[in-house]
Amino acid sequence: MKLEEAPVCPYCGKKMAKTLPPPFNIGEGLGWCEPYLYICFNDECNFYTSGWEHIRLNYGKIASYRCMFYPSSGTQDTICVYSPDAMKGQIVE
Repeated sequence: MKLEEAPVCPYCGKKMAKTLPPPFNIGEGLGWCEPYLYICFNDECNFYTSGWEHIRLNYGKIASYRCMFYPSSGTQDTICVYSPDAMKGQIVE
């Protein structure tokens, strides 16, 4: 289901931001295949705030994740972030 407007985050209910995808990709090297992504940048979102401890305990790294949607399909996913300001400079709305 293609998203025509920004969805709300299923974890906090805040409107997600239209964001340019990262200039790098991890995995098969095919890229994000999207001109933009919808990402929740609510720093109070429980999904984001609990991610710091989850990644530290399970992987020994300092990172978290934010909720993300692909606009062409409406598929929900996560995107890893390494600081509270990560990707905020790529917001396009």
